[in-house]
Amino acid sequence: MINSTKYNIKFHVCILNWNGQEVLRDCVQSILNNQYESFKVTVIDNGSDDFKSTELDPKVNIIKLNNNYGFARGYNLGISKAKIDNDEYLILLNNDTVVDKNFFINLTESIKSKKTESIYGPKITFDDAKDLIWYAGGKVKLDRGIIEHVGIRKPSSDFSIESNTDYITGCCMIVKKSIYDDLGGFDESFFMYNEDVDFCLRAKLKKIKCVYLPSVIISHKVSSSLGGYFSRKKILMKIKSAFLLYKKNYSKPWATMLLVKYCIRSLMSIKL
Repeated sequence: MINSTKYNIKFHVCILNWNGQEVLRDCVQSILNNQYESFKVTVIDNGSDDFKSTELDPKVNIIKLNNNYGFARGYNLGISKAKIDNDEYLILLNNDTVVDKNFFINLTESIKSKKTESIYGPKITFDDAKDLIWYAGGKVKLDRGIIEHVGIRKPSSDFSIESNTDYITGCCMIVKKSIYDDLGGFDESFFMYNEDVDFCLRAKLKKIKCVYLPSVIISHKVSSSLGGYFSRKKILMKIKSAFLLYKKNYSKPWATMLLVKYCIRSLMSIKL
């Protein structure tokens, strides 16, 4: 176990779970396998049918919600119940991810090198093709209908330079609790998708940067094949959340036009 007191950085990993018991076990174990001292793990269960806390390590804190409240409200409720100090860094993590064995050490070294507080995101690869990028930063150009990942399905080795980025994906977002509170958490108007984009856009209005950290690596258990990306429900939820994001930033006629741009661009790039 690596003594983390010299870094003076505490982390609180919050994993939002809904009917993902099998992948959740792997996610939690990958975190606990890290050789680092100053972190806690809380699983926020969003009213799952299959949740079994007894299958998780006893060091893991459990917060059970009665219903599936979605991403934004689920995290807001869980974090409010988790008794997290303001000086701790939240790590909001998908249950279908696996973190690298040096995740905390590399994250700590990256954060300590910064002069200002930021919102951080790791390099995320596909779990079934770890040489391919799932996320290496986010690109947002609302006036052009662009909301997308940087680097998706491109070689991981091409994205090894730290950089500022437009948004950090909610798949793995690292943010100080005090910043999260100052922004009021996630906008609960969003059920799923684009609440992370909205959060980062609001942060930027407060001069808070979003930074992509390529030395901090996780993998995501989504299919690297195009066929694994499509479902009617997922597409409809993405469109609904995109329209909500546009309405927050533009008049309804403009929002409608930009949504059409977004849908056309998404279909053409096949990155839904």
